[in-house]
Amino acid sequence: MSASVSASASPPRAETFSVTEVERISGLSTDDLLWYEELGLIDSVSREPGGQRIYSASNLRWLEFLNRLRSTGMPVEEMGRYVELAQEGEHTVAERRDLLAVHRRRVAAHVEELTATVHYLDWQIDFYDKKRTALSGGSPGSA
Repeated sequence: MSASVSASASPPRAETFSVTEVERISGLSTDDLLWYEELGLIDSVSREPGGQRIYSASNLRWLEFLNRLRSTGMPVEEMGRYVELAQEGEHTVAERRDLLAVHRRRVAAHVEELTATVHYLDWQIDFYDKKRTALSGGSPGSA
């Protein structure tokens, strides 16, 4: 099967996203997006002739990465340092990797702490389930 393309067909347009679409996809507010731009965490956001911001698929991938760093507690200063290193080029790969490895260790320690807290809460809930059962005079479902 073959398809013909007329000479007047325009080349495929790169996928772009409006601020509203980026808010919906990323979960970031317009204020967050502007803040990221002001801090220099995201750049190369294009503009339509009327000045509206237009985000690329690459911008969305970068925002996802920044969201993950932010949601895991990476300080904004470290996020900025990572961006600076990325902008400096390939010779900073080792330093970027090290920065992420340090952050990963902090995240893993936090996960361990949260896991211990979940176990403690499970123990506490079990304690109250047993206490409630004893006070109700018997079966666990009779509370």
